Amino acid sequence: MRLFYQQKTIGKKSRKLQKFAFTIEEPVYTLKDLLLQLVTQEVQNFNEKALDTPLHIYLTEELLEDAVHHGKIHFGEKKNATVQSLEQAKSTVIQAFEDELFLVVQNEEHLNSLTTPLTIQEDDVFTFIKLTMLAGRIW
Repeated sequence: MRLFYQQKTIGKKSRKLQKFAFTIEEPVYTLKDLLLQLVTQEVQNFNEKALDTPLHIYLTEELLEDAVHHGKIHFGEKKNATVQSLEQAKSTVIQAFEDELFLVVQNEEHLNSLTTPLTIQEDDVFTFIKLTMLAGRIW
């Protein structure tokens, strides 16, 4: 089943959210199941990208123009070539949700419990909102 996710960090100037497609293969009954599947896919993609870095990196005119448009020119190399632990990532996402460091919204509905049963349909959009701690004094 194809789903979409989008991310938003409070305070960032970007108003338009970009949707990223992902697929789920195992049955998803709760928000916890969904988060664990999404984290598993993202960690696998991250670790595969670390292995797929070409030995000779060069910029074509098209890549250079695209990079100038985004405001950052780089060769796409990763500074950290370590492989990430899947188990650590899973425990981190569950702990972060329990600590209310991010919110999850399915289409227009706020999901506030890891154990709430989910009804998922094709092309549903899940929005992850990263909350930012405030610095300073209140009084």
